[in-house]
Amino acid sequence: MPKTTRIAVIVAAFATFLTVMAPNARAQSTGLVPVRVKIGALLLSQSAARDNAGSLVPMIEADIRIPRVLGANFVSVGVQTRSNNGGRLRVVPVTVSRTFQPPNPVGKITGSPYFGVGAGAYFLNARNGGQSDSKIAPGAFGQAGYQFPSKLFVEAKYQLVAGKAAGLRPNGLILAIGRAF
Repeated sequence: MPKTTRIAVIVAAFATFLTVMAPNARAQSTGLVPVRVKIGALLLSQSAARDNAGSLVPMIEADIRIPRVLGANFVSVGVQTRSNNGGRLRVVPVTVSRTFQPPNPVGKITGSPYFGVGAGAYFLNARNGGQSDSKIAPGAFGQAGYQFPSKLFVEAKYQLVAGKAAGLRPNGLILAIGRAF
């Protein structure tokens, strides 16, 4: 089975698991440490990065809600990694973000859209044509998502990193599905 097919099957299985496990139409309450976990794929925008690591780079990320300090809502840590034809791209973003959710009086029934921006450090590790490189680069992102009435959400995020490793830039669109705990 090709790698992209395996990734699609894994994402579909995880989405099904989240749907079955998520309670329907419950209030958006979380435990003592509110955490959101998401799984998805990075769609690389640089052709050299796509040739080296493939067009879909699997990703997983955890967001931890923090008290609003300097305007931030979440601290996030993730991993985006894929090897292909002797090449490799691994990105570990450590970011803070601020999200905005328009008021929706029936949000517990219909769900609600949200938007956000963030910035942080991106730890890059890449191998391209026999050359290996590791860097730490600043980066930023913009995001839009939809919080369903359950604890499930979907999110689209565009990350823009100011550096590259082994000539590869990890810029691109991230599509993810997640669950709040």
